Amino acid sequence: MTDCERIRAEAPGLMALEADDPERLAAKAHAARCPGCEKALREAERLQLLLRDLEHSSMPAGALVRAAEAIKEELEAERRRRSLWSAGAAAVLFALVLGLARHRQGRAVDWLMAGGLAVLALVLSAVSVRRPLLAITGGALAALAAAVVTGGPGPLEAGVGLHCLLVEMISAAAVVGAGWLALRGGTTSPARWAVAAGAAAGALAGGAALEVACAAHEALQHDLLFHLGGVLLAAFAASLLGRRRVAVA
Repeated sequence: MTDCERIRAEAPGLMALEADDPERLAAKAHAARCPGCEKALREAERLQLLLRDLEHSSMPAGALVRAAEAIKEELEAERRRRSLWSAGAAAVLFALVLGLARHRQGRAVDWLMAGGLAVLALVLSAVSVRRPLLAITGGALAALAAAVVTGGPGPLEAGVGLHCLLVEMISAAAVVGAGWLALRGGTTSPARWAVAAGAAAGALAGGAALEVACAAHEALQHDLLFHLGGVLLAAFAASLLGRRRVAVA
């Protein structure tokens, strides 16, 4: 977990500490040069002021606890909704690409690999919020394993490769977009690396379909450059977009 992800996740607790607490001071120092973290700490500070006001009011006993539980449940519901939407988008893209390539007669190993990668892509897209680095690493390693298992000698096929890259980038964008739609109007927004993890899982879903749909996937160098490369490129590009989003937040 990066410093930004930790500070934003722990912002309410950090701002509940004493003003001279070292952890709070370190977080404030980081936030001085990070607009996204500064916003999170500012909102957490407002929440603490509101809670202090409520503590001195004549609220019924247990009201604050119930309010905190309600907030926690809402945050969990948003995480589950984003996971379901992202996994659903990955499944739809996998089925769509396979449908467009239904004329191809893949080998048994190709269909097995496609199915395995598709299932893994669904799992990774679902855990991309809570375990973003695991999702990115898992997506890259899965694409690498698929290339080594099914690839062999063969031409690079740059023209076909650009088409494969396009398929994986569209799949990545669809999964990231589905996650954004799931959170629209909610109280949270995905962290930078969660966006990158969703993109990697989406690209892997596209790559799973390409195990059958791609005419050049039996060439190892093609798989490494365009199929594995697509997963890495999608994660990298999404991380840059996430960084820009935080910078302007």
